[in-house]
Amino acid sequence: MQQAFVFSVLLLWIALSGAMSLSFTAGSPHIRFYLVWALLFCLPFLLRPFARAERQFRPAMTLISHRRRRAWVHLAPWQPTTDLTPERVHQFWQSVNASTRQALEKHRTVIISSHLLTGIRARRVLLCIAESGITVHSRTYCTHFTPAKRALMQLEILFRQWRWRTDFRSDWPVLVLRRKSS
Repeated sequence: MQQAFVFSVLLLWIALSGAMSLSFTAGSPHIRFYLVWALLFCLPFLLRPFARAERQFRPAMTLISHRRRRAWVHLAPWQPTTDLTPERVHQFWQSVNASTRQALEKHRTVIISSHLLTGIRARRVLLCIAESGITVHSRTYCTHFTPAKRALMQLEILFRQWRWRTDFRSDWPVLVLRRKSS
């Protein structure tokens, strides 16, 4: 089902980009239509070079988003998640730890969600928070990674990293931290 969804989205994008190029080049020579169609179809695949350029201006590896008196710590979407060197992995988890401590200073509840999060990594985050002197209640949830979510992740990986990935975990770990009242 997942691959069928991805292929149907790609076919829909081919048709939509063809319709848009037909409307842009109505009455023009056919070569112009095919050129515009190819350019429109390739736009999603330009996310990788745009992400590389964005990393030059925004080197942060994590983002903190604030909603309803809660903070969410996420991997920055322009950061790659494959073929990372050990130093890059260390930088990423240092950034997660720093962002989590920063978010806990301003918010009582912090949620860390990432497809890279595992039980061992969650314990490391909790250890780092404890070392900084912040006391928290923690809870780890595993939300089901539905086929639709897998297909969207597969599309994002295809457009941003130019590779095809089919093996995904069945659960998506979420770590919820709640700062203890003093």
